[in-house]
Amino acid sequence: MDKLFNLGNISDAERALMEKRKVDFSKIRSKFKNESRKDSKPTECLVCKQETPKFCNSHSMPASFLRNIAVEGKVHTTNKIIDMPLLGTEEGVNKIGTFKLICRDCDSKIFQEYEEPANYNNAPTDKMIAQIAMKNHLRSIGKRRDEISLYKNLNGLGQINNPFINGMLEVQTLDLNEYLRGFKKAKRAIEKNWENEYYLFFSEKLNYVVPLAFQGEISLHFDLDGNIINDVYNKSKKYIIQTIHISVFPLESTTIIMLFIDKNHKRYRRFYQQFNKLNLEQKLGVINFIIFSYAEDVFMSKKLHENYLKNENLQKVADLTSIQFFDGTKDGSNGLKNSFDLSNMNNIPNFLLIDVEKGS
Repeated sequence: MDKLFNLGNISDAERALMEKRKVDFSKIRSKFKNESRKDSKPTECLVCKQETPKFCNSHSMPASFLRNIAVEGKVHTTNKIIDMPLLGTEEGVNKIGTFKLICRDCDSKIFQEYEEPANYNNAPTDKMIAQIAMKNHLRSIGKRRDEISLYKNLNGLGQINNPFINGMLEVQTLDLNEYLRGFKKAKRAIEKNWENEYYLFFSEKLNYVVPLAFQGEISLHFDLDGNIINDVYNKSKKYIIQTIHISVFPLESTTIIMLFIDKNHKRYRRFYQQFNKLNLEQKLGVINFIIFSYAEDVFMSKKLHENYLKNENLQKVADLTSIQFFDGTKDGSNGLKNSFDLSNMNNIPNFLLIDVEKGS
């Protein structure tokens, strides 16, 4: 039977061992992480091409939005749900989701429109959408560059040549090239004021502040009827994984939620047609499930009750990965379909229906 690798599926003995070696692991992890980031650091700003600039510690999610759900400057990370002993459960707003790929001057100018809360008093503009897409691609580029460097360092550890690591390097490199193409398109759209390069099929302002903040791009496996959108096991170099951009921005008294795609990502057409037939509560349920089942960088208010965070079904969903073990004789999508089935959305708490101040 096909089985997905689950991050939280560890025994009590393994958990105890992790707790015992937490300090040692943290030191090793920091060493590899720092070395990988150093190796992956570009020599020029990706936006203005200035050589060896002072890179900005850019945030994938505007800190001003995160502060609206933070408690004493901190928010919960996804690990508050997954509960991996080796990782932290909270993080300071100023340290969240950072990458160093562009200079300070570019970072201070190129995202101004979408990061200004007052601009959400009206419908988001094409330029704001392109800025969000660009930021998402930059975050993905930063992640992939770091991961490629990390895998290379791991492969060189003890002069090993690991087939699994080699396979992951190939996948990450293909992903990186796609993110770079997406970044360049968003950059041109901003600079040339192109319109309609992205299709915003959902934009909603809720009259309360949800206890969740998220910004990123996700590659959905299936639509609402279980039809494949992205075949993650397709090994062809010509096969392009298509992403959907999701934003959940908590403002001072409202929340902005948006979903959009690149206009050329036609494989999402059936999904957004199905999605647009749902009522608002159902749409929020779908978005909530997608975020927790696919995303890594999910940030939550520390005001949330523990009953929400320790919900068993939510833990199983947040633990999910797309790494699957199967013997090759079956359709590799079976394990994914069972785990990422969007009809399971009602089995977990919907954080997008919760008012962070009222708790309900």
